[in-house]
Amino acid sequence: MRNGIVLDDLSMALQSALVAASKSELGARGKKDISEEEVGLMTGMTVQQVRGIHGAGFHSSPVPNYSLAASEVLSGWHFDALYLGPYGLVLDIPFSSTGEGRSFEALVRKYAGANISAEIVLDALIKAECVQNVGSGMLRCVARTYIAERLSSENIQEFAEAVHNVIGTMAVNLKRTVRGTGLMQRTVFADYGLSEEDFAKLNAFIRKTGEKFTDEVDTWFANHSNKERRGSIKTGVGLYHYVENDEDREDYIQLLKGEGARRDGN
Repeated sequence: MRNGIVLDDLSMALQSALVAASKSELGARGKKDISEEEVGLMTGMTVQQVRGIHGAGFHSSPVPNYSLAASEVLSGWHFDALYLGPYGLVLDIPFSSTGEGRSFEALVRKYAGANISAEIVLDALIKAECVQNVGSGMLRCVARTYIAERLSSENIQEFAEAVHNVIGTMAVNLKRTVRGTGLMQRTVFADYGLSEEDFAKLNAFIRKTGEKFTDEVDTWFANHSNKERRGSIKTGVGLYHYVENDEDREDYIQLLKGEGARRDGN
Protein backbone atom coordinates (compact mmCIF):
# COMPACT_ATOMS: atom_id res chain seq x y z
CA MET A 1 0.00 0.00 0.00
CA ARG A 2 2.87 2.36 0.80
CA ASN A 3 4.19 1.87 -2.74
CA GLY A 4 0.87 2.07 -4.58
CA ILE A 5 0.32 -1.68 -5.03
CA VAL A 6 -3.42 -2.38 -5.21
CA LEU A 7 -5.59 -5.50 -5.12
CA ASP A 8 -5.59 -6.04 -8.88
CA ASP A 9 -1.76 -5.99 -8.93
CA LEU A 10 -1.53 -8.55 -6.12
CA SER A 11 -4.25 -10.74 -7.65
CA MET A 12 -2.58 -10.83 -11.06
CA ALA A 13 0.84 -11.54 -9.53
CA LEU A 14 -0.56 -14.38 -7.41
CA GLN A 15 -2.46 -15.89 -10.33
CA SER A 16 0.67 -15.72 -12.51
CA ALA A 17 2.72 -17.42 -9.79
CA LEU A 18 0.11 -20.17 -9.35
CA VAL A 19 -0.10 -20.84 -13.09
CA ALA A 20 3.70 -20.91 -13.44
CA ALA A 21 4.08 -23.25 -10.45
CA SER A 22 1.35 -25.61 -11.64
CA LYS A 23 2.80 -25.82 -15.15
CA SER A 24 6.23 -26.54 -13.66
CA GLU A 25 4.78 -29.24 -11.39
CA LEU A 26 2.81 -30.88 -14.19
CA GLY A 27 5.86 -30.71 -16.44
CA ALA A 28 7.95 -32.41 -13.75
CA ARG A 29 5.43 -35.25 -13.79
CA GLY A 30 6.08 -35.82 -17.47
CA LYS A 31 3.16 -33.85 -18.91
CA LYS A 32 4.00 -32.19 -22.23
CA ASP A 33 0.76 -30.75 -23.54
CA ILE A 34 -0.71 -29.07 -20.47
CA SER A 35 -4.29 -27.85 -20.87
CA GLU A 36 -5.81 -24.79 -19.26
CA GLU A 37 -8.32 -27.09 -17.57
CA GLU A 38 -5.53 -29.05 -15.86
CA VAL A 39 -3.89 -25.84 -14.66
CA GLY A 40 -7.24 -24.56 -13.39
CA LEU A 41 -7.93 -27.80 -11.52
CA MET A 42 -4.58 -27.67 -9.75
CA THR A 43 -4.73 -23.97 -8.88
CA GLY A 44 -8.43 -23.58 -8.13
CA MET A 45 -8.71 -20.98 -10.89
CA THR A 46 -11.25 -20.84 -13.68
CA VAL A 47 -10.26 -21.54 -17.26
CA GLN A 48 -10.97 -17.89 -18.04
CA GLN A 49 -8.52 -16.79 -15.34
CA VAL A 50 -5.82 -19.14 -16.63
CA ARG A 51 -6.45 -17.92 -20.17
CA GLY A 52 -6.18 -14.33 -18.93
CA ILE A 53 -2.72 -15.04 -17.53
CA HIS A 54 -1.68 -16.53 -20.88
CA GLY A 55 -3.02 -13.44 -22.66
CA ALA A 56 -1.07 -11.18 -20.30
CA GLY A 57 2.15 -12.54 -21.75
CA PHE A 58 2.75 -15.59 -19.59
CA HIS A 59 4.54 -17.32 -22.46
CA SER A 60 6.69 -14.33 -23.34
CA SER A 61 10.46 -14.54 -23.00
CA PRO A 62 11.82 -13.84 -19.53
CA VAL A 63 13.07 -10.31 -18.88
CA PRO A 64 16.87 -10.14 -18.48
CA ASN A 65 17.89 -9.80 -14.84
CA TYR A 66 19.98 -6.63 -14.91
CA SER A 67 20.29 -6.47 -11.12
CA LEU A 68 22.02 -9.85 -11.14
CA ALA A 69 24.01 -8.89 -14.23
CA ALA A 70 25.37 -5.76 -12.52
CA SER A 71 26.43 -7.81 -9.50
CA GLU A 72 28.09 -10.46 -11.67
CA VAL A 73 30.01 -7.82 -13.64
CA LEU A 74 31.31 -6.20 -10.45
CA SER A 75 32.37 -9.59 -9.12
CA GLY A 76 34.19 -10.45 -12.34
CA TRP A 77 35.90 -7.05 -12.37
CA HIS A 78 37.26 -7.73 -8.88
CA PHE A 79 38.39 -11.35 -9.35
CA ASP A 80 39.27 -11.91 -13.01
CA ALA A 81 43.07 -11.73 -13.33
CA LEU A 82 42.71 -10.00 -16.71
CA TYR A 83 41.14 -7.00 -14.95
CA LEU A 84 43.53 -6.82 -12.01
CA GLY A 85 46.82 -4.99 -11.76
CA PRO A 86 49.69 -5.26 -9.25
CA TYR A 87 48.64 -6.23 -5.70
CA GLY A 88 45.17 -7.16 -6.97
CA LEU A 89 44.13 -3.57 -7.70
CA VAL A 90 41.14 -3.28 -10.03
CA LEU A 91 42.13 -1.75 -13.36
CA ASP A 92 40.41 1.07 -15.24
CA ILE A 93 39.04 -0.22 -18.54
CA PRO A 94 37.55 1.22 -21.74
CA PHE A 95 33.91 0.61 -22.58
CA SER A 96 34.78 -1.23 -25.79
CA SER A 97 37.86 -2.64 -27.45
CA THR A 98 38.65 -3.37 -31.08
CA GLY A 99 40.69 -6.42 -30.13
CA GLU A 100 40.28 -9.27 -27.64
CA GLY A 101 41.66 -7.26 -24.75
CA ARG A 102 39.92 -6.12 -21.59
CA SER A 103 36.86 -3.89 -21.91
CA PHE A 104 33.55 -3.31 -20.16
CA GLU A 105 31.64 -4.90 -23.05
CA ALA A 106 33.86 -7.99 -22.85
CA LEU A 107 33.34 -8.10 -19.08
CA VAL A 108 29.54 -8.03 -19.50
CA ARG A 109 29.62 -10.74 -22.19
CA LYS A 110 31.79 -12.98 -20.02
CA TYR A 111 29.98 -12.63 -16.70
CA ALA A 112 26.42 -11.56 -17.58
CA GLY A 113 25.83 -13.13 -20.99
CA ALA A 114 25.64 -12.11 -24.63
CA ASN A 115 21.95 -11.14 -24.36
CA ILE A 116 22.64 -8.48 -21.71
CA SER A 117 23.08 -4.88 -22.85
CA ALA A 118 26.41 -3.47 -21.69
CA GLU A 119 25.00 0.07 -21.95
CA ILE A 120 22.15 -0.71 -19.53
CA VAL A 121 24.48 -2.43 -17.06
CA LEU A 122 26.90 0.51 -17.17
CA ASP A 123 24.09 3.02 -16.68
CA ALA A 124 22.86 1.07 -13.64
CA LEU A 125 26.35 0.88 -12.12
CA ILE A 126 27.01 4.58 -12.68
CA LYS A 127 23.65 5.51 -11.10
CA ALA A 128 24.46 3.29 -8.13
CA GLU A 129 27.87 5.02 -7.84
CA CYS A 130 29.73 1.75 -8.37
CA VAL A 131 31.48 2.89 -11.56
CA GLN A 132 32.87 6.28 -12.60
CA ASN A 133 33.70 7.65 -16.03
CA VAL A 134 37.18 9.07 -15.47
CA GLY A 135 37.58 10.55 -18.95
CA SER A 136 39.31 9.53 -22.17
CA GLY A 137 36.76 6.72 -22.51
CA MET A 138 37.99 4.94 -19.37
CA LEU A 139 35.78 3.47 -16.64
CA ARG A 140 36.78 2.99 -12.99
CA CYS A 141 35.20 0.55 -10.55
CA VAL A 142 34.83 2.20 -7.12
CA ALA A 143 32.56 -0.27 -5.29
CA ARG A 144 32.35 -4.00 -4.92
CA THR A 145 28.63 -4.38 -4.21
CA TYR A 146 25.73 -3.27 -6.41
CA ILE A 147 22.60 -1.94 -4.68
CA ALA A 148 19.77 -1.10 -7.07
CA GLU A 149 18.24 2.36 -7.19
CA ARG A 150 15.38 2.77 -4.70
CA LEU A 151 11.99 1.67 -6.11
CA SER A 152 13.42 1.02 -9.55
CA SER A 153 12.37 -2.15 -11.40
CA GLU A 154 15.79 -3.63 -10.57
CA ASN A 155 15.23 -2.84 -6.89
CA ILE A 156 11.82 -4.54 -6.92
CA GLN A 157 13.28 -7.60 -8.61
CA GLU A 158 16.11 -7.69 -6.07
CA PHE A 159 13.53 -7.50 -3.27
CA ALA A 160 11.53 -10.37 -4.76
CA GLU A 161 14.60 -12.57 -5.14
CA ALA A 162 15.71 -11.87 -1.55
CA VAL A 163 12.28 -12.80 -0.19
CA HIS A 164 12.25 -15.92 -2.39
CA ASN A 165 15.65 -17.01 -1.05
CA VAL A 166 14.77 -16.40 2.62
CA ILE A 167 11.48 -18.29 2.32
CA GLY A 168 13.22 -21.07 0.42
CA THR A 169 15.73 -21.52 3.24
CA MET A 170 12.98 -21.57 5.86
CA ALA A 171 10.93 -24.04 3.81
CA VAL A 172 13.88 -26.44 3.66
CA ASN A 173 14.49 -26.11 7.40
CA LEU A 174 10.82 -26.65 8.28
CA LYS A 175 11.12 -30.16 6.86
CA ARG A 176 14.35 -31.15 8.60
CA THR A 177 14.11 -33.89 11.21
CA VAL A 178 17.75 -34.11 12.29
CA ARG A 179 19.51 -31.23 14.03
CA GLY A 180 22.47 -29.88 12.07
CA THR A 181 20.95 -30.66 8.68
CA GLY A 182 19.13 -28.25 6.39
CA LEU A 183 20.53 -24.80 5.61
CA MET A 184 22.23 -22.23 7.85
CA GLN A 185 19.61 -20.04 9.55
CA ARG A 186 20.46 -17.91 12.59
CA THR A 187 18.79 -14.89 14.17
CA VAL A 188 20.07 -12.76 17.06
CA PHE A 189 18.27 -9.80 18.57
CA ALA A 190 18.45 -7.24 21.37
CA ASP A 191 16.53 -8.74 24.30
CA TYR A 192 15.60 -5.36 25.79
CA GLY A 193 15.77 -3.10 22.75
CA LEU A 194 18.34 -0.41 21.95
CA SER A 195 18.51 3.32 22.45
CA GLU A 196 18.80 5.47 19.31
CA GLU A 197 22.47 6.08 20.13
CA ASP A 198 23.23 2.36 20.48
CA PHE A 199 21.18 1.57 17.35
CA ALA A 200 23.42 3.91 15.34
CA LYS A 201 26.47 2.12 16.77
CA LEU A 202 24.97 -1.27 15.88
CA ASN A 203 24.27 -0.12 12.33
CA ALA A 204 27.90 0.93 11.87
CA PHE A 205 29.17 -2.27 13.51
CA ILE A 206 27.16 -4.72 11.40
CA ARG A 207 27.87 -2.82 8.18
CA LYS A 208 31.60 -3.16 8.82
CA THR A 209 31.62 -6.77 10.00
CA GLY A 210 28.92 -7.86 7.54
CA GLU A 211 30.81 -6.35 4.61
CA LYS A 212 33.97 -8.17 5.71
CA PHE A 213 32.11 -11.48 6.03
CA THR A 214 30.38 -11.21 2.64
CA ASP A 215 33.68 -10.22 0.99
CA GLU A 216 35.27 -13.38 2.45
CA VAL A 217 32.40 -15.53 1.20
CA ASP A 218 32.59 -13.85 -2.21
CA THR A 219 36.30 -14.63 -2.39
CA TRP A 220 35.58 -18.25 -1.43
CA PHE A 221 33.00 -18.48 -4.22
CA ALA A 222 35.46 -17.00 -6.71
CA ASN A 223 37.94 -19.76 -5.85
CA HIS A 224 35.38 -22.57 -6.06
CA SER A 225 32.93 -21.42 -8.75
CA ASN A 226 34.63 -20.59 -12.02
CA LYS A 227 35.03 -21.90 -15.56
CA GLU A 228 37.25 -24.74 -14.40
CA ARG A 229 35.03 -25.72 -11.43
CA ARG A 230 31.43 -25.49 -12.56
CA GLY A 231 28.65 -27.02 -10.47
CA SER A 232 24.91 -27.62 -10.72
CA ILE A 233 23.93 -26.22 -7.30
CA LYS A 234 23.01 -22.51 -7.40
CA THR A 235 23.66 -21.20 -3.90
CA GLY A 236 24.61 -18.06 -2.00
CA VAL A 237 24.59 -16.35 1.38
CA GLY A 238 22.45 -13.33 2.27
CA LEU A 239 22.50 -11.05 5.31
CA TYR A 240 19.74 -8.74 6.51
CA HIS A 241 19.25 -6.42 9.46
CA TYR A 242 15.66 -6.02 10.62
CA VAL A 243 13.85 -3.48 12.76
CA GLU A 244 10.47 -4.52 14.11
CA ASN A 245 7.45 -2.37 13.33
CA ASP A 246 5.46 -2.42 16.58
CA GLU A 247 2.25 -1.33 14.85
CA ASP A 248 2.42 -4.08 12.24
CA ARG A 249 3.38 -6.65 14.86
CA GLU A 250 0.47 -5.70 17.12
CA ASP A 251 -1.96 -5.90 14.19
CA TYR A 252 -0.64 -9.38 13.39
CA ILE A 253 -0.95 -10.56 17.01
CA GLN A 254 -4.52 -9.28 17.20
CA LEU A 255 -5.32 -11.02 13.92
CA LEU A 256 -4.01 -14.32 15.29
CA LYS A 257 -6.04 -13.88 18.48
CA GLY A 258 -9.15 -13.23 16.40
CA GLU A 259 -8.56 -16.33 14.28
CA GLY A 260 -8.02 -18.40 17.44
CA ALA A 261 -11.23 -17.11 19.00
CA ARG A 262 -13.23 -18.00 15.89
CA ARG A 263 -11.80 -21.53 15.85
CA ASP A 264 -12.61 -22.00 19.53
CA GLY A 265 -16.15 -20.73 18.91
CA ASN A 266 -16.62 -23.28 16.15
